Amino acid sequence: MKHGEQRDLLLIRGGTVVTGQASLRVDVLCGGVGEILAVGPELEAPTGCMVIDADGLLVLPGGVDPHTGIGADEAGFAATAAALAGGTTTVIDVMQPHGRDMAQAWRDWRHAAVRAPVDVGLCMGLPDAGGAVTGGMDTLVAHGVNSFHLSMASGMADREILDLAAHAAGLGALCIIEAQNAHAMGYLRAALDHAGVSGGEACLLACPPAIEAEAVGRAIMLAGLVGAPVHVGPVSTAGACAAIIAARAQAQRVQAHVLAPHLVLDEAVYDADDASPYLIRPPFRDGTHRRALWGALACGAVSMVASGFSPVGQAGHGVAGGLAERMRVVWRHGVQAGVMEAEEFVRATSEAAARAFNIYPRKGAIMPGADADLVLWNPDAQETRPASAGGLYGGIALGGQAVCVIRGGVVALRNGALHEGAGRGGYVPCPAFRSGLSARMRQAARLSV
Repeated sequence: MKHGEQRDLLLIRGGTVVTGQASLRVDVLCGGVGEILAVGPELEAPTGCMVIDADGLLVLPGGVDPHTGIGADEAGFAATAAALAGGTTTVIDVMQPHGRDMAQAWRDWRHAAVRAPVDVGLCMGLPDAGGAVTGGMDTLVAHGVNSFHLSMASGMADREILDLAAHAAGLGALCIIEAQNAHAMGYLRAALDHAGVSGGEACLLACPPAIEAEAVGRAIMLAGLVGAPVHVGPVSTAGACAAIIAARAQAQRVQAHVLAPHLVLDEAVYDADDASPYLIRPPFRDGTHRRALWGALACGAVSMVASGFSPVGQAGHGVAGGLAERMRVVWRHGVQAGVMEAEEFVRATSEAAARAFNIYPRKGAIMPGADADLVLWNPDAQETRPASAGGLYGGIALGGQAVCVIRGGVVALRNGALHEGAGRGGYVPCPAFRSGLSARMRQAARLSV
C-alpha cells in the first residue's frame, strides 16, 4: 500500500496506551490516509471496521531510531524489516556523500530508501565547510533534511565546525556531531600499530574515555560560541554524560544519543576469540561508564537510544545488526530492571527522537492527526539469546515483545511475520525549525556560554 492512499478503518481495543506523558486504558481508531482518527475510552467500531484486541498489551507509538548508517544501500534498507520486528517504524539514516555532489547523494539515497519497509528520514554527512557544501545544505533543507552530521572523529577542524554549525542554525537545522578527538586517536593508533597491537585490544586502547569526554565538551563549547543547538553522539562515557549535564544546567540546547549495545555490553567482549562484531566506534567501556549512561538516560540528559545499524561491509564504524533488539534492550534493562518507567521508555525509544528531528507529533505520539504507527507490546516477555547464537546480543537478556506492528494504519507485522500487503515505508521530510525559534535558540546558546 502506498503512502497517501485511503486506508480501511482499524480499531485497537482494550489495550493500555503508553505515551511519553501518561498511560491510559483507551482505544485507538485509525484510518484516513494512515493517521489516528480518535483516541478515547470504549470507542464504537464503525461499520466495516477491523478490530484488533489488545487486552493485556501495551499500545506504544512506533519506535523512532535516531541513527543508522545505511546510506545508498538498497539491501541495507531491505534489512530494516528487522526494525519492524522490534517495534521500530521510522529510522533516521545518516548518508555520507563520499565525494558526490550533495544533491546527487540525496537522490541516490532516495532511490535506495524506497526498499525500506519502514519510514525513513535523512541526516546528511558534511565533509567540509566549503561553499559547495553550504549551498548543498540550503538545497537539502528545502527537500526536508533538517540535520547534518559532522565527524570530529574523522578529523573535521574546529573552524569548519564553527562555520557549519552557524550556517545550519541560520537555516533552522541541527548539527549532529560525532565527538572524538581524531588527532589523539591517530597518535594512539600509530603507537599500537608499532607495538603490534591489533583487533579488539587496539579498538579499545585507541579511544580511551578521556578522548571522548574532551571532544564532547569541545563540541558543545563550539556550538555555543555561534549560538547553535547541538546534538552529540553516540556517547559512551561518564565524562561525556557529565559534560552534557553541565551544559544543560547552563541552559545550553544540547541533546545526545547512546547506542543500545553500549547499555549492556562492556570491554570484556574484546576478550572473545572473534571480537569482530564489537569493533565499533566508540568502543565498549567498563561497568562504571555503562551505569553512567543509564543514569543519563533515566534523567533525560541523554535522551534517545539508537541502534547504530550499518550493513556488513559498509564503510564506517557502525553496528552490524541490532535493529530488532534496540527497544527490547531498553525494556529489559531499563523498565523491567526498575531503572525507567514505561513512559520514559517511550520517550527514549520514540518521542525524543521525533522531537529532535521536528517530526513530532506526526511521529512519536498517539493522538488524533498523528501517523497511525503503533506497536502492540507484550510487557512481560523475556528472552536470553544463547551465547552460541553469536552476533552482538548473544548471551544478552532481552525484554518485551512486539506482538503486532501497525505502520500508517496498516498491519505490517503480526506474531513475527511480515504482512506483504503492508507495502513499503515512505520518505519522512524533517522540516526546518522556525527561523524565529532558531534566532531565540541561538541567543540562549550564546548566553549559556
